[in-house]
Amino acid sequence: MQFSSKDLGKSSPSTQRFDTKSVEVKNSINFEESRNSARSYGRDIEPDRDSLYRLIVSGRISLTSLMQALVVAEHRNFRRASERLGVSQSSVSARISSLEDVIGFRIFNRPGKFSVTQQGRPFLFSVSEAISLIEKALNSSQTRGNEDHITVGVQSSSAGGFLCDLLNQFVTNHPTVHLLSDEFESRSLLGHLRRCEIDIAFTPEVPSVRALAHDIIQVRPLWSEIVAVALSDHDPLAQHHELTWEMLFGRVFLVRTDGIGSWLMAFIRPYLEKHNIVPRVEYAHVGRDTLLADVVRLRAVAFTTDATSAVNVPGICIKYLQGQPITVVFYALWSRHNHNPALRSLLQIMRVTEKPDFSATT
Repeated sequence: MQFSSKDLGKSSPSTQRFDTKSVEVKNSINFEESRNSARSYGRDIEPDRDSLYRLIVSGRISLTSLMQALVVAEHRNFRRASERLGVSQSSVSARISSLEDVIGFRIFNRPGKFSVTQQGRPFLFSVSEAISLIEKALNSSQTRGNEDHITVGVQSSSAGGFLCDLLNQFVTNHPTVHLLSDEFESRSLLGHLRRCEIDIAFTPEVPSVRALAHDIIQVRPLWSEIVAVALSDHDPLAQHHELTWEMLFGRVFLVRTDGIGSWLMAFIRPYLEKHNIVPRVEYAHVGRDTLLADVVRLRAVAFTTDATSAVNVPGICIKYLQGQPITVVFYALWSRHNHNPALRSLLQIMRVTEKPDFSATT
């Protein structure tokens, strides 16, 4: 989706600023449902968000019109949407028509059977993200007051290794900042970053260059970790200093559905296939510690990275594979529109951190 420069100069008599009535409407409906509905329309389409943001900032599009478009998308009907909003159907229809005049294309097909147009899908997706950012800005002071804080999304063990050292240095330099770290679902990461619900994330799973071409997300490679195998210290394989791929033939591989478990299994699968190993994979919706405990109980194995060696789970040992190490590069992702001072401080520490050599990455 693209807007030309002439679209920015159009005028619309019904374009209004975000007023008290808009706030009342926003509070009277479930906009989380509306945004989820809009996201479902645009899941596979990459919108040009910057164009939408410019139109909002220029005053050419009112927030009231955008929110009403989300409600119409949720209910898939103008009459039901107007009832939910508590305004007349003609008012909603007029605002949507005016909005379509400004952006230069139809959002909804009408008359006839209701549907969202091909151009309307990425537009609604962008609207849902923009509204979320506004809500985040309005609610941030209420949720944490004036307390300095930073929310960090992790997909590697922070008990040891580079990430542990980085976060420890940050806490040492900024003892008054509240640091909260947690794992996240990969499919929702970019949305969390755009809405500043997560300040920064560390992950090996990075969207394509095309997906980030017009995005506000910044990406920087930071460190690498070696792929390893976790197994029970009572497993016969534990007697070996290193493992060969052939030793893994016929074994059951436990994989976490959260974190990087599924991604790491997909990353390793070509190596297994190269050695004619068809993995027997069992997925589990559990935490890292529970998965490792299950490895011990079930005499199974699990792929992990060397940072896991810092996690103390009784009965677990970490073994590396013979040959050239298979390494996984971890990246930092954050929004350039995130103005959290604590994030800027962490980025400064990252900048002075010696950049590792990724030339050996497999």
